[in-house]
Amino acid sequence: MLLQACLRNAEDLLADARLLLGAGRAPTAHALATLALEEIGKSCVVVLGLLPMPVRFFGIRGDEDFWAAWTSHTDKLLWARGLLSLLIREPASPVLTAAERLADSTRGEHLRKMRGLYVDYSDRAVLLPGEITAAEAHELMSDVQAVLDVAVEAWCHDAVRDRLQELQQHLGEFTSMLDCALRVVQADPDAAVAVARQMLRGDLIGGQPSGQGTADSGNEG
Repeated sequence: MLLQACLRNAEDLLADARLLLGAGRAPTAHALATLALEEIGKSCVVVLGLLPMPVRFFGIRGDEDFWAAWTSHTDKLLWARGLLSLLIREPASPVLTAAERLADSTRGEHLRKMRGLYVDYSDRAVLLPGEITAAEAHELMSDVQAVLDVAVEAWCHDAVRDRLQELQQHLGEFTSMLDCALRVVQADPDAAVAVARQMLRGDLIGGQPSGQGTADSGNEG
């Protein structure tokens, strides 16, 4: 499955990033870790692309929106960071405030990735990849691993295909549910995200609370 392939590639990119960091190549390691985060974001886009959207819902509706998000570096980072920051780590600030801050930070994160790969010139100054530190790369890798742990456990097992097929059999009911969910999100974003967080930690992860379930990590991707 496409979403599993994205997550498996994210795992490989993160492993390569660790090798580079161990060899003292922090800028390139940071760039690869950012690419791993983008692959996780692509898996989120795939999941949303499989759902029937009665209205524009979190930015994805039809084929054109799907491919726009699929090819946008900042969109992919935003989805992955949103999963980590809103659903896994529970930000202290209100959801809307946190989401606005995420949108700004992911644009900077994409530029930071490029800084780790290329020499640049701005305001009469030469900007070098070496400005990326080992501490910065290590922190990013920890973030990528945190979101990978959740995403892989939720989606990289044999039962996912059956779950998606079951979803396809109940499209009408699911469309009505999404329409209702959109109204809830608009009325009370914090409550809606809290429900989504509980679903992610419970229903999606082996039926156990707080990520304590187990999953068969198949290699279908």
